[in-house]
Amino acid sequence: MKGLFSLAFNNLKEIIRQPFYYILLLSGCFVIFMSFMFTFFAFGEEMRMIKDMAISTITVCGLLVGILSSSVLITKEFKRKTILSLLSKPITRIQIILGKYFGIITAVIILIVSQGIFLEVLIGLDTVLGFSTIERHAATLHSTHLIDYYCLQGVYFSLLQILMLTSISLILSIYLNVTSNLIICFLVFVLSHIITYAFSFCDKVPAAVSVFIKICYMLFPSFSNLNIFAVESVAREYVTLYIFYSSLYSIMYCAIIMYVAVVCFKRKEFF
Repeated sequence: MKGLFSLAFNNLKEIIRQPFYYILLLSGCFVIFMSFMFTFFAFGEEMRMIKDMAISTITVCGLLVGILSSSVLITKEFKRKTILSLLSKPITRIQIILGKYFGIITAVIILIVSQGIFLEVLIGLDTVLGFSTIERHAATLHSTHLIDYYCLQGVYFSLLQILMLTSISLILSIYLNVTSNLIICFLVFVLSHIITYAFSFCDKVPAAVSVFIKICYMLFPSFSNLNIFAVESVAREYVTLYIFYSSLYSIMYCAIIMYVAVVCFKRKEFF
C-alpha cells in the first residue's frame, strides 16, 4: 500500500509539472469569468446560463487533463522505454496502473475544485456587489450564503464522468498514441450520450438493431444520466438516492475498466 501511495504521489507531481495542466486550469478560469459577459439574451435566466456554461467548462477541462495525463504517464513512458526502469523495481504491475490512475484523478480533483471555488467566488461577488445585470433573486437560486448547491452537484457529476473516461483513456494509452487516444475518447464521450438517447427507441426498431443498442448501452458509460439536468428531472425527495446510485454505478464501472487495464498491462510486452 505504501508503494501505491508513493507511485500516485510521484505521478501527481509529474502531471502538475506539465505546461498543459496550467494552461487548462487558467483558460478554464478565464472562460468561467467571461461567461458573466455572455448573458445578454438569457431573458431572466442569466445566472442559470452562467452556471451551466461554467460546469461545462470545468467538465471539458477535467476530461482533457485526464486524457492528456494518461498519455503523458503511459504512452510516453513506453516510447522512451522508461517503463523498464519502473518494472525493474520491487512493485507489481497492478500497483503501477493503480498508482497512475490515482495520481491522474488527484490532479483532476485539484483542477476542478480550484475552478469550482473560482466560480463560487465570482457568483458570490456578483450577488453581493452586483457587477452584472443579473437579478439578485436569480443569483441566489439553489444557493446559500457560501455554497451554491446547483454548482456543487454539477461539478460532482462532472467528476464522475471524468473518472470513467479517464479509466478508458488509461487502457487506450497502453496501445495508442496521444492523438488516437484523444480522438477515441472524444467519440466515446459523444456516443455515450447518443446511445443513451437511442436506448429509449429500442422497442421501435428491428430486433437486431435493438440488441446492438442494448449491448452498446451496457458497454458505454451512461454520461447523459450523470449531469445536473438529469438530477433536475428527479423528484426532490429522491435526489440523494439518485446521487448515491449514480456514484455507485460510476465506481463499479471504473473498477471493471481498471481490472481490464491491469489485465492488458500484464500482457503487454516491453522488450
